[in-house]
Amino acid sequence: MDRKTEKFTMTGMLCALAYVMTAVGRIPIVLFLKYDPKDIVIALGGFIGGPSTSFTIAVIVSFAEMLTISENGILGLSIRPRCILCLHHHNQRSHIRLHPTGYQ
Repeated sequence: MDRKTEKFTMTGMLCALAYVMTAVGRIPIVLFLKYDPKDIVIALGGFIGGPSTSFTIAVIVSFAEMLTISENGILGLSIRPRCILCLHHHNQRSHIRLHPTGYQ
């Protein structure tokens, strides 16, 4: 299988898994705070495919969540990808370097 096709398929599967985990697995902890297990899948996508994959998963899942089950609307869509971009920018400036494929 072609590497691009493999990465595209993996990203799609991780997006679907993250969305299902969000829809089924939200656990309220305090009045306003909820545990959201999709972040685990987004981090896993970052380790497997690199920072661009985790950003793509975050944008796609946040958009799908905004249209269907979100309580925040457009605000939730804009926050998560920004956080991932800030972490990526911080890692590029620090001594820790991320390999483009996700492996070191």
